[in-house]
Amino acid sequence: MIHPRRDFIKKVSIAALGAGCMGSHTISAAGERDAGFYIGNRVRLPRVKVSSSRVIKETVGLRPFRRSGPRIEIQELGNKTLIHNYGHGGSGWSLSWGSAMLACEMVPADPGLSKVAVMGCGVLGLSTARTLQRKGYEVTIYTKDLYPNVTSAMATGTWSPSHKLIDPDQITDAFQEKFKRAYYHSYHTYQRLLGLNQVVDWMDNYSIRTDDRVSRPNPGQPAIKDLLITREMDFYPKGESLSRRENPFRFKNVTKSPTNIFNIPSYLKMLKDDFLLAGGKIDIHEFHRPEDVDALPEKCIVNCTGLGAKKIFGDDDLLPVSGQLCFLIPQPELSYRANMSGVYFIPRRDGIMLGGNHIEGNWDTSPDPAVKDKFLTTVEDMMEKLKG
Repeated sequence: MIHPRRDFIKKVSIAALGAGCMGSHTISAAGERDAGFYIGNRVRLPRVKVSSSRVIKETVGLRPFRRSGPRIEIQELGNKTLIHNYGHGGSGWSLSWGSAMLACEMVPADPGLSKVAVMGCGVLGLSTARTLQRKGYEVTIYTKDLYPNVTSAMATGTWSPSHKLIDPDQITDAFQEKFKRAYYHSYHTYQRLLGLNQVVDWMDNYSIRTDDRVSRPNPGQPAIKDLLITREMDFYPKGESLSRRENPFRFKNVTKSPTNIFNIPSYLKMLKDDFLLAGGKIDIHEFHRPEDVDALPEKCIVNCTGLGAKKIFGDDDLLPVSGQLCFLIPQPELSYRANMSGVYFIPRRDGIMLGGNHIEGNWDTSPDPAVKDKFLTTVEDMMEKLKG
């Protein structure tokens, strides 16, 4: 069991303890914001050094997807209260704080309840644990693995609150309302983390449109984003098509827009450090069946095990969506990201991340050399058309 130490306090920033405590805020209407908002406005951009010899790691992460959407609900288990908080597909990072808020609201209002358990130590487990601590509970996280051996460590780390979240025909008014609350809370919590050692940052994204662009899988069906994010929620800064003079690429159709990115290693470390500093405990523990959960000493348990819930609780609606990533040697001078033909690159402190594939129902975590080659070739094509 891991306990906080006195000398640990000197090493951790207190500033992050208040992150996620939401006060009042004002949301500007879409028509009131500056449509030309950019992070940077230089035309000549530094180049990504693309080479197979610069690949430092490859990963395949399994996103926990449920066609009916994330499971955030309460269940009685023996003499325990079990609260589920898992199955967010490719939106777990983006919605982590809001989903934690929804789950923690389900904790019974029992004056005698002082201790709560959290299953799982990924971004959802840690965000839920921190939210519980701010409500005054003593929290123990029970987990099979710690970073970097958690699914959250293999995420893209960018703002994508509706990516692979739910099947369109499963969206209900009740789901829309929950999504709206989680969306607002998460977005504004992340903005309060800006400036803390770049765990969260803003970055310009260049979206390049070409003739061989990957089309939408179901062209006749609206994108999930269009179905979930209403006009009143659309306060995220918009991008604009660039003129030839503004365009840093020799491609005709390029859109520039700002977006949030999460520096995953430092962010997860911050969450874990803050959790321990606030008196939290971590117990290395593996669950195999519901009876193992019922055996915990805590009367209230929040389940944030992601795909692990399929085996533990027999959730047949839960399936993996694999996503392969390839990392190049970091280049500190890069401060922009770009995507073309279904492939993107995002510079992070732990490397330049290349990605853009997902396979529904795939449990195989072995990197595919052909996918890596596609990533490298596409980014190389982008750099060949970069001006300057």
